Amino acid sequence: MAIKVIRVTKVYESSGNSTFKLHAVKNVSMDINEGSYTLLLGPTGSGKTTLLSLIAGIVEPTKGEIVFNNIYITSSNDSKISQFRERYIGYVPQTNLFIKELNVIENILSPNSFLKRQMRHLKTYAMEMLEKLNMDRKAGMKPFELSGGEMKKAMIVRALVKKPLFILADEPFSELDSGSTKSVMALLKEQRENGSAIIVASHDQLSFEKEIDLYTLAEGQVVTYEKRGVK
Repeated sequence: MAIKVIRVTKVYESSGNSTFKLHAVKNVSMDINEGSYTLLLGPTGSGKTTLLSLIAGIVEPTKGEIVFNNIYITSSNDSKISQFRERYIGYVPQTNLFIKELNVIENILSPNSFLKRQMRHLKTYAMEMLEKLNMDRKAGMKPFELSGGEMKKAMIVRALVKKPLFILADEPFSELDSGSTKSVMALLKEQRENGSAIIVASHDQLSFEKEIDLYTLAEGQVVTYEKRGVK
């Protein structure tokens, strides 16, 4: 299974100023294949977050197409796009999206309510991942009781718990110390070995054991592409 990004552009216009246009992403194309590792590298404002949102079907492109297994996501209705995200996408945003009334494990499981028959298994798997991240004792805590790094780790577990085919992570290692970063990298490696594609947006170059597709972005455009780690 694969996602194809075909000449995608995203333009934001100001509702109060008809002449203002922000080209967040400009004519970007890429292939994201099962089991691959893609790194989107660039500074703030380079288009990384917008590109992730486009791939996940969260925002619609102004031009271009997002295609999943010959299904044109950009031409589908909202219901089909929602089903696509629910079944195949695990998303780690930069900002905290946890519900303040729910505890950590409830927040991790809440987006997967459509998998009711698997909920017991999902909870067990979530607790296993939390333990690997030294977070199992935090499972019953509310979001406001967590540090920034702890919140980030909990949100990563939420994205991974259903073992999605595509894991999109926006700055997943921000606020993490070196030990936590290694633990999260190990979880991502497990997911990749099980066939998941990993797409990471980062300010910094990251070290991976296997080959990666490295896209460097600036001002919404891919300025360089390199396949690293291939012998």
